[in-house]
Amino acid sequence: MRSREEFDAFLRETIAPKLRGLESQRRAAIAAARVGWSWKLAFAAAGAACYVAAEQWWTGAVIGALPWGIEAYRKLRAAHALAPVIRGEILQPAIEFWDPSFRYRSDEGIPQSVFEASRLFAGDSFNRYSGEDLVSGRHGATEFRFSELTVEHVTRRNKEDHVRRVFRGLFFVADFNKAFRGQTLVLPDQAERSLGSIGRAFQSLASAFGSLALVELESPEFERNFVVRSSDPTEARYVLSPSLMERILRFHQKTGSKLRLSFLAGRVAVAIPMEGDRFQVNALSPLTLDDVRRWAGDLLFAISLIDELDLNTRIWSKAAPAA
Repeated sequence: MRSREEFDAFLRETIAPKLRGLESQRRAAIAAARVGWSWKLAFAAAGAACYVAAEQWWTGAVIGALPWGIEAYRKLRAAHALAPVIRGEILQPAIEFWDPSFRYRSDEGIPQSVFEASRLFAGDSFNRYSGEDLVSGRHGATEFRFSELTVEHVTRRNKEDHVRRVFRGLFFVADFNKAFRGQTLVLPDQAERSLGSIGRAFQSLASAFGSLALVELESPEFERNFVVRSSDPTEARYVLSPSLMERILRFHQKTGSKLRLSFLAGRVAVAIPMEGDRFQVNALSPLTLDDVRRWAGDLLFAISLIDELDLNTRIWSKAAPAA
C-alpha cells in the first residue's frame, strides 16, 4: 500500500487541479439556483400587502418567504446533482490511489444476506436496510470489503413512522487466518457489566434456548467487556486466542464503541457503530484538500482493522481444529 507522503504528492499534483475546476462548476451551479432580488422584493411587498389587507401575519410571512424557499430547494438540487461528480472525480481516485486492488462504489453496500448471516444483530428484527460507500480490495494477504450501513425497524402508528435503529455504522468483512467450521459471536457484555454474576446466569439461561452456547474464556477482562457465543465452544477457544482477545480489547478501547464480531466460514465480520456519513459530500460548500484527507483517514481507519487484528499473519494452518 502506498505511503502518506505519496498520497500528499498525489493530492497536490492530481486532486488539487481537479478541485479548482469543480469549484468553478459548483459556484456556477449555485449561482444559477439563486432567485433574483427583484423577485424577493416583489414577494416581500405582496406579503406585506396581504398582512395589511387581511391582518393574517402568517399568510404574509409565507408569501414573503416563498422565493427564499424556492432558492434553498434549487440549491439543494444543484448540490445533489454535483455530489456524484465529486465522488467520481475526487473521492473514488483518492480511495483507489492507495492500492491497485482497491475499488470504491458509492451506491453499493455490504449485501443484506451477509449482514444477516453474521447474526450479530439476530435478536433485533428490522424491515429497512440500506448501504453505501462500498470499499473492497486486498491489504497484504487479506481480502476485505466494508461499507456504511443503516439498519432500522419501522412501524406505522397513527399515520406516523416510528423508527428504531438496529445498527448504524461501519460493517467490515475480511478473510480470517484460521479455518473453522462453526460460528462464533463476540458481543458487548451489557448484562454482566450491569448485573455481575446474576447477569452471567441470565446470559447462560438465554443461550440454552438458542443455537449458540455461551462460552467461558480465560480472560477476565475480555469477559467483562464481551460475551461469546458459539456453535462449538472448543472451536471458539481456538479462534479466540489470547493474543486475538488482547487485540480486540485494544481496538475496543481505542474506538470506545460497542464492537461486535462474527467468525463464520473462514471470515470475520466486524460491526462498528458510528454516527454520520464517513464519506459525506457536501456540494453546498467549497471542497478542500482537508476534506479529501479526512476521507483518506476514514479509509485507513477501516483498513487498520486488518493490522489491529493481525489478520495478515498466516503462521497457523488453515486446516480446521480436530473435533
